[in-house]
Amino acid sequence: MLNKNRVSIVQDGNNVCADVVGFDFDAYDENDIAQVRKYWLQYGVLRFRHASVTDEQQITFSRHFGDFVIHPKQLQEGGHPRHKEILVIANTVKDGKPTGAMGNSEATWHTDTWFYEKPPAGAILHAVEVPPSGGDTNFLSTYLAYETLPEELSKAVDGRQIFFQRVYDKTGKLRLGKSEPRSEDFREWEGIVHPLVRTHPETLRKALYLGGTIEGAWIVGMPLDESHDLLEQLWKHTTENSEIFVQKWDKGDIMMWDNRCTMHRRDSFDPSFTRIMHRTTTSGERPV
Repeated sequence: MLNKNRVSIVQDGNNVCADVVGFDFDAYDENDIAQVRKYWLQYGVLRFRHASVTDEQQITFSRHFGDFVIHPKQLQEGGHPRHKEILVIANTVKDGKPTGAMGNSEATWHTDTWFYEKPPAGAILHAVEVPPSGGDTNFLSTYLAYETLPEELSKAVDGRQIFFQRVYDKTGKLRLGKSEPRSEDFREWEGIVHPLVRTHPETLRKALYLGGTIEGAWIVGMPLDESHDLLEQLWKHTTENSEIFVQKWDKGDIMMWDNRCTMHRRDSFDPSFTRIMHRTTTSGERPV
């Protein structure tokens, strides 16, 4: 008989994150997964404190929330030596080569792989080793960003689409397999068009969809300067006026977020300390 009261959450008033209590990664059933999924859809971000799972447990757990997506960094320096499902985010080096992605640098606000036709639905990040300070991860709700728009901005985004170029990454490096574009106008480069306001396929709530950077983004049909000005206002509203949850990592913590209604960023940290995170990513739908 299923135990319907085993899994619960504790929420501290922040709009975007709740702690999961009572979930046992060694022994869970379908009802436990259903409860986690309900809370995941409700809050957007879940935290499992000091879970300390194995890679195999993380992979098995992730399968309950969708098929795996290979993150682009897994094709470069972030591939796991044994598990293709895991992206290694680390600042460690072996034989002069990075053994993980991202090093110790800051990662600015973004939605994961926003330039995909079907961006991932979610991600699960497990802290294998963490520095004594730094490397915090911040989360915000893009539901809240949309729902708190001033009336004039709400009207401005209504029915609009946004184009994202996918030739260069946020650091200005060519993405894997891409070539230097011939045109200086990024609107003529390879890219993808998504709605500026997307509707979550499960909750049916609306959320702003800003991607990962203003540069290389264009609100379709607008003059470029007007598009840039509107995007600056939307980014400012989203990242400066939202309630933000800050995850200060302990070893073993797991963060699980819904990529369809949240954004996140990471602080830099002292490179003399080691930070190793294992991430699994689950498939999503084309935004509508």
